[in-house]
Amino acid sequence: MKKRAKQQKHRKAYRSQRQAVDRDRGSMPKKKKNSKSTTKYKALTVAVFAMLMFYLLGYIIVFMGKPSVPTETVNYGTIDNPQTLKGLIVRDEYVVNSTMDGEISFNYAENSKVPKGAVVCSIKDKGVADDIESQIKKLDKDILNAQKTRIDLSKNKEEIDKIESEISVSIDNAVYKLTPDSLTDMYSLKNNIEGYIETRNEILINEITGTTSDLTAQRKEYEQELSENVSSYTADESGILSFMIDGKEAEFTPDGLESITEKQITDEVVPQYVSKGVNVKTDSPIFKIVKSNTWYIVCYVPNEMSAKWEAGDSLEIYTMYDDEELSADVTIQSISLGENESYVVLSSDENLIDFMPLRTFTFNIRQNAYTGLKIPNTAIIEKTFLKIPLSCIVDNLGQSTVILRNGSSDQTVNISIFTADEQYAYVLQDYDTLKLGDVILMGTGENATEFTISEVENYKCVYVANSSMAEYAVIDIIGQNAEYSIVRPSSSSYGLKVYDSIVSDAKSIENDEVLS
Repeated sequence: MKKRAKQQKHRKAYRSQRQAVDRDRGSMPKKKKNSKSTTKYKALTVAVFAMLMFYLLGYIIVFMGKPSVPTETVNYGTIDNPQTLKGLIVRDEYVVNSTMDGEISFNYAENSKVPKGAVVCSIKDKGVADDIESQIKKLDKDILNAQKTRIDLSKNKEEIDKIESEISVSIDNAVYKLTPDSLTDMYSLKNNIEGYIETRNEILINEITGTTSDLTAQRKEYEQELSENVSSYTADESGILSFMIDGKEAEFTPDGLESITEKQITDEVVPQYVSKGVNVKTDSPIFKIVKSNTWYIVCYVPNEMSAKWEAGDSLEIYTMYDDEELSADVTIQSISLGENESYVVLSSDENLIDFMPLRTFTFNIRQNAYTGLKIPNTAIIEKTFLKIPLSCIVDNLGQSTVILRNGSSDQTVNISIFTADEQYAYVLQDYDTLKLGDVILMGTGENATEFTISEVENYKCVYVANSSMAEYAVIDIIGQNAEYSIVRPSSSSYGLKVYDSIVSDAKSIENDEVLS
């Protein structure tokens, strides 16, 4: 109890002491605040805040007003090459025209091989000629019947036996080759046999004997009369018989392959079929002979497509005709480089007959699909680069430089190399620092010589946007279609690589521009 009373007494004394201290503090005079300094501080704070807000607002306005730069990540892809080309077909051929009106009859089928000197067709005045031919056939039959009774006595028996043997051999050989689809071989066999029979009959008919002399004399009179009413047309040179004629056969020849104009290629020419069942008129075309199996295609090809082509390379072309695909293997005969297009002559020695109905046509090149870095064509831009020898370039703490000579003074100029080969580096022309015609030093020290920049190279480029700045990267296009290009991946530090970010529309940005 005593202890508790003592503790209460101490607490009471402590509270009294604290109350006395608080009274003393309250009686002390308070320090007066500096109102003028506070006002200045508040004004400065408001001014700084206003400036920051003004700057931020301006940046936002500029940022919102700046068009967005579209970018995409480069990755591997594949495209084919369906670009359509316009071509003109050239063949070694000649056309035969009629010299009279009349009815035409052919001895050979279309697309068959015609030997030199062979009678391809005949035209006759039907009324008179038919009567004469009927009389000649009757005489021929009488002569042959008379000759067959004495064929063993014929002075030409050895030759006749040989001809009949040739007929037998031709039939035996053809039996193993003929199929329902080999119409050309069938026509060839038919023509050969008819030729042998006609030769044999001619020998017998023209062999004058005592029993046939009157008949032979009478036949010659009819032949003379018939020749005045029938014209025969022979093949001056051997070749393939065709009835597809367009009137351009003499204009487009293998000798003039290098002089064909772009207008001649683009102007449509459609061959017309010469009917064998319609009477012909004087000077009208009646047939065409294609003298060689080798034919040509003349065309203009974009440089991007023909950049990797060389004379002698093989390609496959294809086109559609009457809802059917026609194709042929062709060889590049020649390439003449132009500003944007190359003049290309292709040649082939296959499928001549398939392409016979065509003169001007559209076609495609069938090539293996291109695989590489796939980028949109809108990302590609062409730039001009200065060609500078590597010996002119000096490394200065990791920065490539050249020494620019301006009169008697020299100046070190920083450069950015966009691509290089074994001898030269290629630097974008900058009229403010380095341009065509400038003189730079080649080598160092006392042995340094002057070099005038006089050559440029044009390269396809894209804008690489791996950082906040857009920079050029030179590309090597290996394939292209209407929308995309396939680019060879670069092992160089200057080229394009997989997973690089590029500007997908090159028109929306400039080099070294800050990306939004």
